[in-house]
Amino acid sequence: MVLITLVGKKLAQEGNEFVYLGITQKCKNCRLKTVCSNLQEGRAYKVVKVRDKSHSCSLHEEGVVVVEVEKLPAEVNIKEKEAEATAVAYRPIKCNKVLCKEHEACVPNIKEKEYKIVEVIGDVECPKGYKLKKVLIDDIK
Repeated sequence: MVLITLVGKKLAQEGNEFVYLGITQKCKNCRLKTVCSNLQEGRAYKVVKVRDKSHSCSLHEEGVVVVEVEKLPAEVNIKEKEAEATAVAYRPIKCNKVLCKEHEACVPNIKEKEYKIVEVIGDVECPKGYKLKKVLIDDIK
């Protein structure tokens, strides 16, 4: 599904991918905040079309541009047994090894809810010995 949002002019190029990190304090009183902050925090998006309309912005030096984006599947680690299904009630892996290369995929900034499993990428080497699989998940429509 294509969504309309605003991104900084430097990012507004077809094919660019970004992760929406949420609304900043600087944006709280902006009249355009509902269009800029209409994406899901922690999810990756891809710019599929750049429109001609732009606006000035106190956060982005060159202003913001209206773009069409599509949400990309999230890459996460789940328990090996859960990867056998077509959907998963996603919960982050309980782990405090923040320096582990897999930490971001084990505790991503996404909502805990049910997702469909789009693709099983493969096994994860876990320093704690957990049996994990790396998968792509997306919202159930």
